Amino acid sequence: MAPKHLTEDGTQKTTFQELECSLSLVSEVQQQPIYYAIFNIVLSITAFLGNSIILVALHKESSLHPPSKLLYRCLAVTDLLVGLVSQPCHVSYWMSLVQEHWSLCPYARDAAYITSYALCGVSLSTMTAISVDRLLALLLGLRYRQKVTLKRTYVIIATFWIVCNVAASFFIWNNSSTIWVGRIFIPSCLVISVGSYTKIFRTLSHHQTQVQDHVQQQPSQPNALNMAQYRKAVYSALWVQLALVVCYLPYGIMEIVISHRKTYSSHSAVSREIAIILVYFNSTLNPFLYCWKISEIRRAVRQTIRQALCCLWPGVTQAKTFRELACSPSFASGLQQQSKCFSAVNIFFSITAFLGNSFILVALHKESSLHPPSKLLYRCLAITDLLVGLVSQPLYATYWMSLVYENWSLCRYAIDTVCVTGYTLCGVSLFTMAAISLDRLLALLLGLRYRQIVTLKRTYIIEAIFWIVCSVGALCYLLDYRITFSCGCFIISSCLLISIIAHSKIFLTLSHRQAQVHDQQQPSQSNALNMARYRKAVYSALWVQLAFVICYVPYSVMVITLHFRKSYPSHSIKGIVTVFAFFNSTLNPFLYCWTISEVKQAVKQTIRQASCFSWI
Repeated sequence: MAPKHLTEDGTQKTTFQELECSLSLVSEVQQQPIYYAIFNIVLSITAFLGNSIILVALHKESSLHPPSKLLYRCLAVTDLLVGLVSQPCHVSYWMSLVQEHWSLCPYARDAAYITSYALCGVSLSTMTAISVDRLLALLLGLRYRQKVTLKRTYVIIATFWIVCNVAASFFIWNNSSTIWVGRIFIPSCLVISVGSYTKIFRTLSHHQTQVQDHVQQQPSQPNALNMAQYRKAVYSALWVQLALVVCYLPYGIMEIVISHRKTYSSHSAVSREIAIILVYFNSTLNPFLYCWKISEIRRAVRQTIRQALCCLWPGVTQAKTFRELACSPSFASGLQQQSKCFSAVNIFFSITAFLGNSFILVALHKESSLHPPSKLLYRCLAITDLLVGLVSQPLYATYWMSLVYENWSLCRYAIDTVCVTGYTLCGVSLFTMAAISLDRLLALLLGLRYRQIVTLKRTYIIEAIFWIVCSVGALCYLLDYRITFSCGCFIISSCLLISIIAHSKIFLTLSHRQAQVHDQQQPSQSNALNMARYRKAVYSALWVQLAFVICYVPYSVMVITLHFRKSYPSHSIKGIVTVFAFFNSTLNPFLYCWTISEVKQAVKQTIRQASCFSWI
């Protein structure tokens, strides 16, 4: 335990390690440790799965230079170990605070710090080695493969692991030693990386000038180094390094601030934990960066996932991918007129969805009689519908027009973005509707405690989780649509089951209480909950949910048919069911105005104000 410090008036000043495992921290941050633990568990799982797939893909990939591939494998191993070791230790630390297990708390904290410092040090060293490797590939030319060998790379990586583990272990005896090592080590790595990339871009600029001016012709140089491929490799490494710096910088700033102040307040604890979560997020982000920026890894990851899915569904083969079927001349031939019609219909519904949901959002902003968490759920639903009209439908109209003009590259980009944005927004809408049904059930069961339990802050956290989960599931479509299909099946079935159970429980409880009212009057119960108003709110939510199910059932049937039968539906059926699904975003504003009187009055007032303003 670190010693206490005294201020000028003789009072004790709380030090860094004292407050980390103290009852005062728990009492000040209240329920936040549970939320921190949940975030770390989610990031731990995603980091482990993502980097496991990257390691398998790198093992299969043979086109990358072995030393370069080894450096990326080392980076993926450190990220995997962050998700497998550091984050579970960090979760244990926060849960020990919640359970007030003071003997476990310091051990979990020390384990999290030691492993994190070691793994972050190896990651930073490896990123520096990658920048030097890219510089040597440019400067050495043909001698690069002779100088940069696999054996030497293994020795360098082993040195990184030994040095970083020894430096991190100093934390056990004196944490200031580890901090001082970090202050020397981190700037050194950053200076080397910045110097390497500066030299790389200057050399590339000079080489480009030579090529343009035809000053020197060197036939052997293009063979020694493919400049286009090299530039791509440099930018890939640079993106990964920039992501690391952006994720690690807030934590570095917090450590400097805390070390200079020599204090650790509850506000500092919250800020520092957010910075730590951002550091851990880097381990989840890196696999996506590899797939986005390195085409060889992206192809290997796709192949790995497809093979894994074929093992899960034996006997199922994929003759053509969804994109190939949706953007093929045979599919679009002779149907240019229908494509134009579908494009026009989508543009029309895009405008109506945008305008209608904009009015709803303005009305909800003005309306104050609704309970804030309930209003937030409806605002989230209106935002997803607005984004459907603002993003998904214009992209879908672009897809149809790309079929008309046979622009197949634009077609593939359009269908990918439509599917990713559409699946994300549809998933958030479905989650939000399930949350609305649970919200109505809790309002019935909790009575007067409802406003204490269902708070605005908790609702914001739940909605943020919905967006993160749906975005990650939708982005998996870019790797293999069957991942998104599996996630969609689980989300849809779970949300519908939750909604059905919630509404069934609501109507059974209402029926039971109605019988009680007939048999015996209970004035206190009616004061706790206005049954007439509650019934109206339940029916309003139910109408919106039924409209969503009706609009999306045809599209769900089409997707299931495509998955299991491997036969793509006709041009007309595909266009109709997708337009019908998007029509839900135009329909919802009318349902809000029809079923929720407060929203209807606010919308009328908004339209009147807009009309008066336009006539001034």
